[in-house]
Amino acid sequence: MAKRARPKEVEANRLYERADECWSQGRLRPAFRLFLAAAKGGVVPAYRIVGQFYDQGDGVKANEEAALYWYRRASHHGDECAANNIGCIWRDRGKLRRAIWWFKRAAESGDDDANLNIAKVYLRNGCDLRKAIHYLRKTVKSGATEGSREEADFLLGQLKSSETKSSS
Repeated sequence: MAKRARPKEVEANRLYERADECWSQGRLRPAFRLFLAAAKGGVVPAYRIVGQFYDQGDGVKANEEAALYWYRRASHHGDECAANNIGCIWRDRGKLRRAIWWFKRAAESGDDDANLNIAKVYLRNGCDLRKAIHYLRKTVKSGATEGSREEADFLLGQLKSSETKSSS
């Protein structure tokens, strides 16, 4: 027997649909308000979107703390992209250990693009080239987006080129 949706769930889902329409029309402020209402109504896919709006300042004043709150909620419900976005915020704040923890969580959950972010942290200031190369190779061989695979391949080429120059 199918579970019947409660009236509040139905309304929250309607808000999400309306928000998505506004967003596709470029009406960011009303889209944000509707996504926020849907998220508060328990529509899980709205959690990350609200986080993105706060993170990017789309339709609302940028607010990293609010973005982190909504990204965490999304991540706790299995959204690996939200975990990657949390990692980006911590990386940008210079909290590299915390960033790597979130990037690894995203990668373990299926976001192969997070491996590129891990590699870039390890490349930062020549921090750990061995680990960087490991994560770059993982990115190239994974189901990451084409852009991430190309960037990882490019970075591997640069590292190989610099090794060749330094050994000559």
